[in-house]
Amino acid sequence: MIAAEKIEIDSRYCKGCMLCGHVCEFDVFEVGQTRSALDYLMPRVANLSNCKLCRKCQTFCPEMTLSVVAKKKKEGGV
Repeated sequence: MIAAEKIEIDSRYCKGCMLCGHVCEFDVFEVGQTRSALDYLMPRVANLSNCKLCRKCQTFCPEMTLSVVAKKKKEGGV
């Protein structure tokens, strides 16, 4: 199974709407304590290991601030 390596959130544009957390069925996000450049509390990736790479968070983000990065396959297909 392919897993997520990381989920990047662009702090320049995030408005802290937490839509990513609402659409995520796998409890990946929670409200964080970091503020965006626009002074909103940003979501925090709390459970990256739960991510199933559905990319709903990325698709539904109204500001397009999220990027889900998949782990690269190792040589030999493993």
